Amino acid sequence: MSSWSNLSHSFASSKADFDHPDFRPGIDLTLNQLLDTRIKPIIQWLDPNSRVKTSRVGGFRSRFKGRGMDFDEVRMYQMGDDIRNIDWKVTARTGKAHTKLFKEERERPVFVLIDQMPSMFFGTAQVFKSLLASHIAGQLMWQTLAEGNRFGALIFSENNHLEMKPSSSRRHCMRLLNRIVENYKQNLHHCYSDAQQNKSSGLDQAINNENLRKNQFQQSLKRLRYLAKPGSLIHIVSDFNQFDEQSQRQLSQLSQHTDLHCVLVSDPIESQLPPAGFYGISDGVNQGILNTNGHQFRDDYQTNFQKKCQQIKQFAISHRGLFTSINTNFERFSALDSSATKAHSRIGSASPLSKTSMEKF
Repeated sequence: MSSWSNLSHSFASSKADFDHPDFRPGIDLTLNQLLDTRIKPIIQWLDPNSRVKTSRVGGFRSRFKGRGMDFDEVRMYQMGDDIRNIDWKVTARTGKAHTKLFKEERERPVFVLIDQMPSMFFGTAQVFKSLLASHIAGQLMWQTLAEGNRFGALIFSENNHLEMKPSSSRRHCMRLLNRIVENYKQNLHHCYSDAQQNKSSGLDQAINNENLRKNQFQQSLKRLRYLAKPGSLIHIVSDFNQFDEQSQRQLSQLSQHTDLHCVLVSDPIESQLPPAGFYGISDGVNQGILNTNGHQFRDDYQTNFQKKCQQIKQFAISHRGLFTSINTNFERFSALDSSATKAHSRIGSASPLSKTSMEKF
């Protein structure tokens, strides 16, 4: 076992990060934090009731009947069945030849699509939304490797686009974690430096940047359609602020040959306004005052967020996928369609992380 994978090694702990004088908890991302997600899961979810479409042998139990190790059922013997699988006890009891069937294990490539747009670099609770998304991606990587599958990632932001094809090599996945950290730091710097530049460059430049942002999510999904092989599992970790009709069309086409898991990352202030009062706000160019005293305004604000969550949830379920909502206080909710609920009785029961446990990242 290499030194970085040894759980007791000091390199695989983020405790030292908090001792650094320039470290900003909840904002700065380090490799140690992503290594810690191997033994400190951020979130748990349901398993999709998927139908594997790949032919490569792996550790995922598919619906296909084959020569696997896990017993599935007994049925009447049919011409061409292997006589070595005949169940002699059932045959003797019924007087007719019966054969055993087993679950065949197939490999399932796993992709994670990480949203690192400027709207993700925001948070009023324990962490930035972008930091939480990176932690979830790190946990997904360790979980995928433990199951013997390949893991890849696609990261999109306002300024760059990063792709790493699925691989089961630990060296490859360590490079992936490093790229996530490097990409996060670059986007964090650009996000706040661009805000200062927009003040001097004017409103036109800000409008151009906003038009560019609207296409990033759609283009990343379009690219993912070509990268993801049939049978892949796609985790989309985003705040879904660019979830428009074109993006839904790309996701619908993607779901035809893959399994989707939509992970909505939000902040508590997005679901409910702060206490009644006057607050100074800015979009990086303009400044204003937010009045939260109106009851109707507060109700409409909360209703709009609930409609957004419901829209994403219904879309995922209607495409036989999963939906998970988690905020920067680590409060989460998971849902899937009723047919998958009947097929999978195991439900993730991770409780929200406390502030004390969060300080260990």
